Amino acid sequence: MKENPASKTIRDRLEPGALSVEGFLGHDDRPLADIIAADTGEVEAAGLTVEQLGAFLESLHEAADSGWEGRVPLFDGRIRVRVTETLGQTPCPFACGAHSHKAVVEVFDDKEQVLLRFTPLDAHLIRNHGFFEGKGAPYRIAPAELIELYRLCME
Repeated sequence: MKENPASKTIRDRLEPGALSVEGFLGHDDRPLADIIAADTGEVEAAGLTVEQLGAFLESLHEAADSGWEGRVPLFDGRIRVRVTETLGQTPCPFACGAHSHKAVVEVFDDKEQVLLRFTPLDAHLIRNHGFFEGKGAPYRIAPAELIELYRLCME
């Protein structure tokens, strides 16, 4: 499928070097609409919404921020979250006007294994644009992994 000019402009911002050294697409060469549709379809098939999952990530980030880079226990100790902050902000590649501060949030299980790594921008991208990043991207969140974590915590 040929991408429309607006999607091409967004895709250009998702490429390495535009807004991020590594970019947001990894080795995924599918049209942007196909990437979003596949991931959103997986979320909807699980009976959830991208808004729920994005809000969940935002809540994990907020909790991690309260820990001053220490591990914060959540959900009766089922997980712990930690944020590592860096200076600066990253604008949303979809040019919606949103900016997220640069940070990496890690989610650990009760055995201290990393379950998920994400950035504050990822929470926004999922919640507002249904974009989990392309396959092979450094901060790609596989919908199935996020759904599993959500259910571990929320159900």
